[in-house]
Amino acid sequence: MISDHDNQSNGAVNSGHRFGTFYGVVLPSLLTMLGAIMFLRVNYITGRAGLVYALAILAVAISIVMATALSISAISSNTPVKGGGVYFLISRTLGPGFGGSIGVTLFLAQGISIPFNILGFAEAVCSDFPAAAPYYLFLALATGVILGCITFSGADLAMKFQLLIFIALAIGILTMFSGALGHISPETFQANLEPVPEARFGRLFAVFFPAVTGIMAGVNMSGDLKDPSRSIPRGIIITILLGGGLYLLEFLLYGAAFDRNELMRNPYKVIVDNAPFGTGYLISLGVIAATISTALGLFVCAPRVLQALARDSIFPQLSALAKGYGEHNEPRRATLVLAVVTIAILLWGGSEGLSPTGMSTGMNMVAEIASMCFLLTYAMVNLAAFVESYGANPSFRPRFRFFHWSIAMYGFIACILVAFYIDYIAATAALVIAWGLFLYIKHRQFEVDFGDARRGFLYSRIRMNLYKLARTPVHPKNWRPTMVILSSRPETQFYMPYFATMLESERGIISMVQFVECREDSEAFGMRDQYRKQLAGILEQHEIYSVFPEVVVCRDFDKALYVFLQSHLVGPLKPNIVMMGFPDNRERIDQNIRHIRTIQTLHMSCVMMHNFDPCRRLLRRVVRGRVDIWWRGTNNISLMLILANLLVNAPLWQGTTLRILRVAESEREADTLREELESIVESARIKAAACVFTADEPFYLVLRRESANAAAVFIGLCPPDSDEEFHKIFQRFNIMLEGMPPAFVVTSSGGADLRA
Repeated sequence: MISDHDNQSNGAVNSGHRFGTFYGVVLPSLLTMLGAIMFLRVNYITGRAGLVYALAILAVAISIVMATALSISAISSNTPVKGGGVYFLISRTLGPGFGGSIGVTLFLAQGISIPFNILGFAEAVCSDFPAAAPYYLFLALATGVILGCITFSGADLAMKFQLLIFIALAIGILTMFSGALGHISPETFQANLEPVPEARFGRLFAVFFPAVTGIMAGVNMSGDLKDPSRSIPRGIIITILLGGGLYLLEFLLYGAAFDRNELMRNPYKVIVDNAPFGTGYLISLGVIAATISTALGLFVCAPRVLQALARDSIFPQLSALAKGYGEHNEPRRATLVLAVVTIAILLWGGSEGLSPTGMSTGMNMVAEIASMCFLLTYAMVNLAAFVESYGANPSFRPRFRFFHWSIAMYGFIACILVAFYIDYIAATAALVIAWGLFLYIKHRQFEVDFGDARRGFLYSRIRMNLYKLARTPVHPKNWRPTMVILSSRPETQFYMPYFATMLESERGIISMVQFVECREDSEAFGMRDQYRKQLAGILEQHEIYSVFPEVVVCRDFDKALYVFLQSHLVGPLKPNIVMMGFPDNRERIDQNIRHIRTIQTLHMSCVMMHNFDPCRRLLRRVVRGRVDIWWRGTNNISLMLILANLLVNAPLWQGTTLRILRVAESEREADTLREELESIVESARIKAAACVFTADEPFYLVLRRESANAAAVFIGLCPPDSDEEFHKIFQRFNIMLEGMPPAFVVTSSGGADLRA
């Protein structure tokens, strides 16, 4: 149960740090964006991809991130934003299923990015101090533990460190750019335009992409922002423009200043060795600041995603992580989990040590995994914004105006295509895992009051399709069962919706209506709500989820039915089959005759269920045997054969076979009827055996003999003009079917044509 989440989290939100745009969004985002890749991998990418393709990689990455930023800006300025950042936004837009699966993916993406930057830090230290190279893994592990302890102490301490780190980073970047300016030449620029022959652009993109994902660090601080709906849009767009501009400048400067072989072999040393006036130590301080700040920023942000997931109780196993500590609701338990994940990835990624060139291969592998997680997260963010905007929800009124649904659609498609371009196997695995998490959350079926946008999106699609359906000519080929079940005792007649779902076989729409007589108008609405809850509870108790419950409170049952069957529709979607029980006494026979007359007048078909009360053993069990269809005229055979075929194809009835039976008066007539039956079965494209009997005895004796062991029987009923004759037919059917298998007595309006 997570319906009270928003109320529960208010305290956490109000007790947050209340950072402004720069301190809460721009600073953590920019520090995360200007991380290890800027100093340790950009030159490597420039050398292998060449300037043209390196700039193309940058352009695609920035376009994806900018589309995602605009989507986040639209969503965050449309809804009150609490703790959990992107997870919160997606769960409140696409629901807990998508939100939960992407929340886990986002936590993993950020959790993987932490050891990525720590490995980068260790690589830079070992490059500056070669004597430390044998201790590469130990250095990385020690750094991870120290950063975890700093974060465990609280975001205040971590943010104070970040301000100092930002100053060191800014000095390091200025020094780095200054070192390239004195070596620029047009010849070098021209020589570095084309890629090396063996360049793998998908892998190079995967190594670079984590560099531009820093906006999530600011978004995930949503619970600690003073005004998240304003700070998030401004902060992340400023971050992308500044960070993207700095990366563009680095690509151009170093691509025009140094030989590609030097860029590939020594991507970091070429920066340090060419620092002006021997200030390489400032570069070293800058890369240390960049890697440590990114790791520290993610250490602050990622546990808040996990805490928000736990608070929503989407995964019961995480409930212990919802607890916060101190006046700022610090997620210390989630931080400990993240620290364990970080140490585990460091042990895996750092176990191979450094390559002969001083580069960490484990760092590249971790970057590829992080890129896949980030791309999947960004895809869902853009999908959420697309659903909100394209679904035209009246509630979607973002303060952020620079957004259109086409931007979100581009972001979604680009993320998926790039993920498959990088590694289609890994992309498929990531999607399967995310989908599995979604199905798990959906299967739990807990109550949610997120007010997500899926309903609005579905509403807009249904509205448009209803208009299209209304303009499409009706044809028997497109006939589908739209059923109304009439039940006076739903608590004991739950077999009716159960079998209705099999006859409908996920091809139509079913409603179950209970008519409740009430003489006092003042009591009508209260009774309607009460009985509707009871009816919905009965359907849910028996796991029948595809039937819509309805209750009509009325003074006159017959008049109410006449009005209900006419008005129970949405545009072109109106009932064509009414299902009810077969009458077993005179009073009910008279009532059913009136109902069938009403159904006939409205050009609907009728299916009456006989002998189902004593045969509840057929429910939720595998059924074997035969389903017999008795053909005694052309009026009802099409509908009976269609419904019977749907029944035998239901999962639990696939052990049954279909027979069409007909009684002939002579052998000559039998041969003619057999050919006619076989022709009908062939043209109907339905697998059924045609059986014709010659008999002098009454029909009811043939039926009782041939279908006594059937799993179910379909038999047609043609209403006579006289009510008196109709009454006699009902009595004969009761005698004929007494003690027989369950029977569907069908009266067709002629709307279904099995030859279509």
